[in-house]
Amino acid sequence: MNDIFVDGGHSDETDAWLVEASRDLDEPDEDVTRLIDAISTNLDRVRRPARTLATDEPGVRVSDRIIKQLLSIRIRSTIGRLVVFVTVDGDDDVVAGLRIGLIARYRDDLLALSNEVRDVAEAVLSATLGDWSSAAARQAITVRWQDVYTRLT
Repeated sequence: MNDIFVDGGHSDETDAWLVEASRDLDEPDEDVTRLIDAISTNLDRVRRPARTLATDEPGVRVSDRIIKQLLSIRIRSTIGRLVVFVTVDGDDDVVAGLRIGLIARYRDDLLALSNEVRDVAEAVLSATLGDWSSAAARQAITVRWQDVYTRLT
């Protein structure tokens, strides 16, 4: 497994596992690749520092980037839709809600898929933050859909 170095040059095995797991996902088709490129062209300029989030376990904290990566991987592998963005809402170390943007397909049942996305997000939040720390966020999950062809034009 490749080493990933974080603050101070220390390897973080969780980050390395997430990167390795994301490599196992199927490559997106050409249109989706173009969309990702269009969205992420200037990403380095708008990237903000990670937020450290409280959990139910005393002394244990989780980066919001880990939550975003887990959501992207789990939604893609469970539902088969590309996650374009995840925003973790809240102040300081508290998560108050999530906003998740995905790529839709022409004949998708968006209501049913949105409910599936919410189920996956609730499971990820409970598993990473705990039931108490994620309670508010699990009630405030917003799912937004974008058509890949509309986005590219």
